[in-house]
Amino acid sequence: MLRCEWHIDIPFGRQAEVVAILKAWNLAKFEHTEFRRVKAHRLLVGHVGVSPSHVVDSYVFETLADFEAALRSLSHPALKPHSDAVASLIAPGSQAWRVLRIVEEQR
Repeated sequence: MLRCEWHIDIPFGRQAEVVAILKAWNLAKFEHTEFRRVKAHRLLVGHVGVSPSHVVDSYVFETLADFEAALRSLSHPALKPHSDAVASLIAPGSQAWRVLRIVEEQR
């Protein structure tokens, strides 16, 4: 299992707007793309010790192949309005994927 996290930084005061866009974008991704392979999803924002301008869109995939298939499917036309809406709100140079292998999971 892999936790694949998309990290972005956004302008001060725009958190609610970005979260709303990402929520809608994720619904479209889960419906129209290989992101349907996601086993778990979390949308996180900075709170204590992390800037509230930092956003993490976190997905759990079974395999790296599943994650790669999901990334390849991001060109689906239903996603364009969402990616266009969030693009101007991402601080240049802040966007990064981080992929971690899950070695243990507890409740």
